[in-house]
Amino acid sequence: MLLREVLAIIDVQHISGTVDSVEVNGVTYDSRKVQNKHNRYIFVCIEGFKESGTKYIAQALEKGAVAIVSQEKPAMDIKVPFIQVDNARSALAKIAAKIYNYPSDKLKVIGITGTNGKTTITYLLEAILQEHGQHTGVLGTIEYRLGQKVLPAPTTTPQASDLQEFLAEMVKQKFDYVVMEVSSHALELNRTEGCEYDTAVFTNLTRDHLDFHKDFEHYLAAKAKLFTGLGSNQRKKSKTSAVINIDDPAGAKIVQLIPAGVEVFTYGFNEKNAFLKGEEIALFPGKTTFSCLINQKKYQVQLNLTGKHNAYNALAAIGTAISQGIPPETILKGLAKVNSVPGRFELVECGQKFTVVVDYAHTDDALYNVLTAARELHPKRLITVFGAGGDRDRFKRPLMGQVAATLSDYCIVTSDNPRSEDPEKIALDIEIGIKKAGKTNYSIIIDRHEALVKALEMAEPGDLVMIAGKGHENYQIFKDKVIHCDDRETARKILKKR
Repeated sequence: MLLREVLAIIDVQHISGTVDSVEVNGVTYDSRKVQNKHNRYIFVCIEGFKESGTKYIAQALEKGAVAIVSQEKPAMDIKVPFIQVDNARSALAKIAAKIYNYPSDKLKVIGITGTNGKTTITYLLEAILQEHGQHTGVLGTIEYRLGQKVLPAPTTTPQASDLQEFLAEMVKQKFDYVVMEVSSHALELNRTEGCEYDTAVFTNLTRDHLDFHKDFEHYLAAKAKLFTGLGSNQRKKSKTSAVINIDDPAGAKIVQLIPAGVEVFTYGFNEKNAFLKGEEIALFPGKTTFSCLINQKKYQVQLNLTGKHNAYNALAAIGTAISQGIPPETILKGLAKVNSVPGRFELVECGQKFTVVVDYAHTDDALYNVLTAARELHPKRLITVFGAGGDRDRFKRPLMGQVAATLSDYCIVTSDNPRSEDPEKIALDIEIGIKKAGKTNYSIIIDRHEALVKALEMAEPGDLVMIAGKGHENYQIFKDKVIHCDDRETARKILKKR
């Protein structure tokens, strides 16, 4: 492809050098991926939170980049074409979609957004689609699954050029569907621009990422972008749909923003006018059952996951599958095949006479959901270990403390991913909420391993120990280092010693 063809689809402010005869084969924001001059890569300098991509222009040129795209003019002399743009992230997304020949047009793309539940829904939908005989890829928080290729997920939603490359790989492998988590960061930072969705799913909106979005209104506006763009692609003629949790106040707002012609499927347990209404819910250890009406017929749903929040996740998956024309019987079979989701109310079993659960809950609402689910299992005592991430919204910390202390019989405040912050100061922020709730049923043990030792040693038969915050993660981020830390692995070692 010629560089001038690519530049025709982006907003160019200034060009230095000749572009007419320059051929390009790829695009990247990562100078390390410009492997040699034969790759003929465009290097796009995106503005990071800590440094500018212009810092890596020399490295990209040394590796063979054939053109540079940037918002800023470089300080150095460049002998390849230099293209200045107003928004480098948008340019990266548009260029990648063009170079990879718009792969999302050739797939059925389901995007899931919301604060909580995205990962679980991807697992449920993957199972349903596979039960329906559909070759399905998944891009999400835990990992990127492209058939036999499974890659670690550095971000919930890949960077724009990586996303288009993954989609192109799925097209090459003749995938039918891709199910992907779409984060608010991805929507705000143009990562999904050029990706056309057939179905968009909204789970809920609770306090999170306000260190980035500044306030709840901006957070909602970022999420809404997934829905306002539905059906706008003239290349993709297929019908589009939106699946929305109408019990959530933000869901009702998003319904009002959906463009004409997009089919809307609402779901919930409380809103009587929901298209898909759940009823008669019952919770058990490792199982949740409920009923729902599908096309005026009542079906019994058996889910091998615990908690009402997972029943909502199942409704989202059911609604999405219905939007794709999948029969209810197939949907129920697919749901029944999901026995667990890594780090989501995941049981740790080593023969102990009490229950140990590891969960990713790292917001006050998510913590409320998992602790409520744990309470409904009627443990003798509920012991909770949790912390809060550093360099993130500080205002949720006391809310998390209040929730944990109120719903637990005893809680241990510990370190999560403190990043550049002092773990003890984060714990003190959490403690404010505990004291506000008038509770004294807690201790602070900053070392996460020692906190888990304390919780698991004090547990007695019939108790439930909830280890919250990190879920599937196998690392802990500090100011000056990253260490191996897997709550499931640590719990097993402690239990075996006990």
